Amino acid sequence: MKRTWTLGMAVLIGIMLLTGCSGSAKEMEKLQADNSALQEQVDVLTGQLTALEDKLATVTSERDVYEQQLIRLGFVPGEDPDTPVPGEDEETLPVFGSNEEGVTSQISTVVVKTDEPLLTKMNLLGAELSAKFFGGLPMEATKINTVEGKEILIVNLKETDTGKTWTYDYFQGSTGGLETIMALSETFLQREYGGRWVDGVQFLLNGEPIEFEHVEALSEIFYR
Repeated sequence: MKRTWTLGMAVLIGIMLLTGCSGSAKEMEKLQADNSALQEQVDVLTGQLTALEDKLATVTSERDVYEQQLIRLGFVPGEDPDTPVPGEDEETLPVFGSNEEGVTSQISTVVVKTDEPLLTKMNLLGAELSAKFFGGLPMEATKINTVEGKEILIVNLKETDTGKTWTYDYFQGSTGGLETIMALSETFLQREYGGRWVDGVQFLLNGEPIEFEHVEALSEIFYR
C-alpha cells in the first residue's frame, strides 16, 4: 500500500512538472513574439524619423535660399514683407497704438527720407496711424507754430459724413478716450527720435479746440 502511494505521488509530481514546463515555454514564446512586434514598430518609427529629418534638411536649405533672395530684394527675413526697409538716406519711424490702460505699443512703422520736411513726415505718420488704429479717419498736420520759443505741431482731426467719427467712436468713455490720447500724442511726439523734431503737438477737431469730457487732455499742448 505504501509503495502504491509513493508511486502515485511520483506520477502526480511528474505531471505537475511537465505542466509547469509547458506553461513556461508558452509564456516565453509569447514574450518573444511581443518583442519581435515591438522591434518591428521601432524599425518603422526609425524609418519615419529618418525620412522626416531628410525633409527638414531639404526645407531648411530651401528656406536659406529664399532668405537670401529676400535680402537681395530689400526685405529683412523674419519681418512682415509689407514692412518697408529704409535705404541709406531714409529712416524708420514707429507708429503707436494704446490699450485700455493707456500703455502704448508699436503697431506699425513708416519710412521717410531723412531730409524730408517735418510736416511731410508728420502727415505720413498720421496717415499710417489713421489706417492702423483710427479706422481711416482723416487727420492732417497743418502747420508748426512757435509758442514761447517752442515749436508746436498743429494736427487737425477731421470728421466725416459716413462711417466712424472721432466724436462717437474715439472720444467716448474714459478707457476709449485714454487710448485715443496716448496713440495720438506718442505717435506725433516720437520721444525716442534723436533727429530734429518738434517740441510739442496740439490737436484740433475740424479746426476747433477739442472740448470733450473723456479727452480733456486733447485741448492742451503735449510736450516731448
